[in-house]
Amino acid sequence: MSTFEERKEKLFGNHVLLVTPMQPDGTIDRDSTRALVNFVIGKGVHGILALGSTGECFALTDDERREFVTLVTEAAGGRVPIGVGVNHSSADASADLARHAAANGADYIFTTGPYYHPHQAEGVFQHIRHIGASTDLPLMVYDGGAGIEFPLALLKRMADEIPTVFASKLFLPYPAKIAQYSAATQGRLQAWAGQDQLNFLMLLYGALGMTSAASCVVPAEQTRIFEAVRAGRRDEARDLFHGCVGPLNSIAFANVLQYPQCYKTLLKWMGVIEYATCKSVMEPIDDVRTEELRAVALRLGLI
Repeated sequence: MSTFEERKEKLFGNHVLLVTPMQPDGTIDRDSTRALVNFVIGKGVHGILALGSTGECFALTDDERREFVTLVTEAAGGRVPIGVGVNHSSADASADLARHAAANGADYIFTTGPYYHPHQAEGVFQHIRHIGASTDLPLMVYDGGAGIEFPLALLKRMADEIPTVFASKLFLPYPAKIAQYSAATQGRLQAWAGQDQLNFLMLLYGALGMTSAASCVVPAEQTRIFEAVRAGRRDEARDLFHGCVGPLNSIAFANVLQYPQCYKTLLKWMGVIEYATCKSVMEPIDDVRTEELRAVALRLGLI
């Protein structure tokens, strides 16, 4: 079995979309990052995806992104697979970040299409092919990330012509598209759920893995939902979703410019990280949102 196939075999289940803990001055909080990595691994996540949207990758410098990747992979110590987001409008910059991730022990890389210039299929394909050729790591693409939907024909072309592409994560509000990936690509492309409010439905449509921001604060429950769905125990999964994850996401995931702040605030209240600092581009959460966030956290026994 090739190294590539061995890596692919390890990629399944509940992969937490890690927030990026920061000091009050906006620099990376190294101690809190280690604590967070240990927390989610201790609670049973199947993997970690660093530097997704939840990790504020778009607001970090490239040096900060490299620093965080090194820190996370060292903290994880090989206990679970690590994915690294390399989203960038420059294919060369993404490729550089991918090579750094590979050199630091990452298990897969993750990218959306280029999000500055027009999103025509040929340009998106060439961008992602360039990234895929930069390392031998499995590559997950992001269908719907940065508002860029990948038509099934484009996903098929990626699966046919980019050897490292193994999965597509769906962020779009069309969970049934999950069921179309395999048929459209003759089984070559895994379908992964990637929208916290819709992940449960996407799992029911057949997603083989999921990424979740909520898994920063309820990692054990999210893993149980994934495992229950895959084992055919839908009632158990449904009870966990409606009793825990759904209420949490209804408050924390309502706005894409505020949800990392909500999860960081919860993690601070839970004593996992020290600060709830986000980069300045992110909007602060107001008193009403904070009060309801605390109420749902108390109801769920998180604090």
